[in-house]
Order: sequence, then C-alpha cells, then structure tokens
Amino acid sequence: MRILIVDDEMPARRQLQALIKEYGRIPLTIEEANSGEMALNQLKKEAFDVVFLDIHLQDLTGLDIAEEMIKRGYSSKIVFVTAYDDYALRAFEYFAVDYLLKPIEEERFKKTLQRLEGEFENNGQRQRENSLSTVEKLIKEHLKEEHQSRKLTLERDDRHYVVDIKEILYVETEVGNTIVRTKKGDFCSNLTLTEWEGKLPDPPFFKTHRSFLVNLEEIQEVLHWFNNSLQLKMEENSEKMVPVSRSNTKRFKEKMNI
Repeated sequence: MRILIVDDEMPARRQLQALIKEYGRIPLTIEEANSGEMALNQLKKEAFDVVFLDIHLQDLTGLDIAEEMIKRGYSSKIVFVTAYDDYALRAFEYFAVDYLLKPIEEERFKKTLQRLEGEFENNGQRQRENSLSTVEKLIKEHLKEEHQSRKLTLERDDRHYVVDIKEILYVETEVGNTIVRTKKGDFCSNLTLTEWEGKLPDPPFFKTHRSFLVNLEEIQEVLHWFNNSLQLKMEENSEKMVPVSRSNTKRFKEKMNI
C-alpha cells in the first residue's frame, strides 16, 4: 500500500508515520508532503492508494486538494485529518473514507487502517470507484456549504438589514405570514417555512413543529409540556415559547443529546 501523508506540521507527520508502521500488517511505502502544492505535485507524478490529508494547511485546504484530486480523476482513498470536530467533518463517519481527529488516538487509528486494509483486499477497483464517487459527493456538498453566504438581507419598514444567519432565533408561520425572529428584531418574509428550511443549514436549524424552524444553538431552556411534547424558551426576556411537536420530539432529543 502506497501512502501519502499531507500535513504542514512535522510532528503530526511523524506521529502518523509511527502509527502506520506500528500497525505492521501491510507492506507499506510512505511519503510525505508539507504543503498542498507539494502534495499535488507528488500525486501528479505517482499513484497513491491512500492520502492522509490535513484539513488546515498554510497554502491550500485539504478540501481544495481533495477537489483537485477528483477533477484529475485520482483514485486514492482520502482520510481527512483535523483538529476541528464540526458537523461537516462528522458526516465523513458515514462514508467509506474516514477522518481522524487530532490528537490521533491509537485505537481509533487502527480501526481506520483495518477498514482500509479490508477494502483493498476484498473489494478491489470497484470499491475504489465507489469510494471516489462518495468523496466527490461529500466534497461538493461541503464546498457548497463553505461558499454559501452566511448573511441574509431582510426588509422592515422599507429598510434593508443585513443579518448573519447565526442571529436568527427561529422562523415562524402565523396566519399565512412568515416571521423571521432575529436578534435584530422581527422581519416579515415572502418565503414559506419550507423555503426557509431549504435555505438555512441543518444543523443548527431544525423544524420542531409544522409552524416553527428553530436555531438549536440559541435555545435557552427546554421545558416538558403535555402529551410528551416539549416547549423551548428562545429568549431570556420573552414569555413566548416555541413548541416541539410530539412527532418531532424524538429527533429533537437526539440532536440535543437529551
């Protein structure tokens, strides 16, 4: 198995080298790259079975490199390495490719190598192609999210306000109207709740009820209500409560680790 380790920090590269060699069950050739440009040059010259790819490099991001690999048709499996455990990266856990969180735990790393070993031994080229297709889909989704504007323009009293989506507390439909409740006040919107659901990222936004789309990061309190449903307090100085319907309670609790 030919492996390329891409990381701009020497200690991180050395740790990966040591962990890979310690596993010791696969014949290995390991090379290193200390920048995104160096990595792309090496990938252009020779084929690698696996690329351990740091997300945060000084010249390019790991996602930039992965996107370029896809454009060039490289079949290397990609294992992302990062010190940041956000939602986009957790999504990698559901795919054939993997991610490792720094500092890398030995047992977690062994599972990654076992998974790679099994795929190469049992699935061959078909699995490589499927894996590449999966990486391409994931990268495109992530890049779309990264490049998506995080600010919206909302109108009130014939004036336009620029609002960061993190400032939105919830979106509500009320008697045919859609109200966007923000830290800058309330705004009427011509969009439906369904359209807002498609516009705002999940997470942190979650449809708690047929009439409410809520920013989970802005919840102040979760209160039990009748028939096993819940109510949410979104603002310290407001008496208004946002409902969580019974049908959405289970998923809400899962998202909030309740």
